[in-house]
Amino acid sequence: MNNKVDLMIVGAQKAGTTSLNQYLSQHPQIITHYALEFSMFAGLDEYEKGFEYHYKQSITPESKKKSPDAFFVAKRVDLIYDAQLLEKLKEHNPDVKIVLVLRNPVERAFSAFGYCHFNGMEPYTLFEDAIYKNDPLRFDNEIFKKNCDYIGRSMYAENIKKLTSLFPAKNIKIYLFEEMVKDLNKHLNEMGAMLSLSSFNFDTSVKFNEQRALRSRSFSRLLAPGKFKSLKVIMPVRYRVMLKRKLKALNSINDDQKNRSKKIDENTRMYLRDVFRNDVRELETITNLPVRKFWSEYFS
Repeated sequence: MNNKVDLMIVGAQKAGTTSLNQYLSQHPQIITHYALEFSMFAGLDEYEKGFEYHYKQSITPESKKKSPDAFFVAKRVDLIYDAQLLEKLKEHNPDVKIVLVLRNPVERAFSAFGYCHFNGMEPYTLFEDAIYKNDPLRFDNEIFKKNCDYIGRSMYAENIKKLTSLFPAKNIKIYLFEEMVKDLNKHLNEMGAMLSLSSFNFDTSVKFNEQRALRSRSFSRLLAPGKFKSLKVIMPVRYRVMLKRKLKALNSINDDQKNRSKKIDENTRMYLRDVFRNDVRELETITNLPVRKFWSEYFS
């Protein structure tokens, strides 16, 4: 059995990391967890339970058939926003390989709003209300408040500074989502190379965790994060996740035309562009990423 996380996808939220993690698990020398996020780094209390506890809770029977020497790849998209838990990751494995994917801040914020609304965390129905009103008292708990911090979680520079102060540069790969999707296999193999793995032809045709139209807001609140905690003592995590996924599917409408019609109001986009401009420009100075090429709107 593996006894550590070998590669951790630390974020960012709504930047294609679910698909990324699932694609990597296709490699015969990589195993991962069944749930969307690896729960060991959900909080200090979960971390104290230890790797073995979370590994046994989250690993699938299919993964167990792979080589005992396979590498364990995990994902926790809010980890990049939590300096204390990043330090715990270093404590767990000082040589862990880190992957971080960044998405255009405005697009990330808008996508995160759709995600939070669909999953019963966001009471507002309009993105503009979440940006301009942004009443923190609307949330039921701190988890919802953190997940729905659309502006804060689209600010990358300070989080990257903390990340690079903890881990050596050779252990960190940072990607722009907009560049990565143009050649997924190339970048997936770059990640595999961090673990000294041979080249592999990944099937990237399937998309995971795609945004869908909501059927019932009341039902979505019942499926919000934390609502299934009472089932922990009677149902293994794999079956709990399967049940939740099926219920979410029942509560969704795969209306591509409706989803494509959802656009950010241009005035709101201009406002957010000004909010994020300085952070994006600082990001360009502290990384070797082609920020100006893919996020040109912040440099006009």
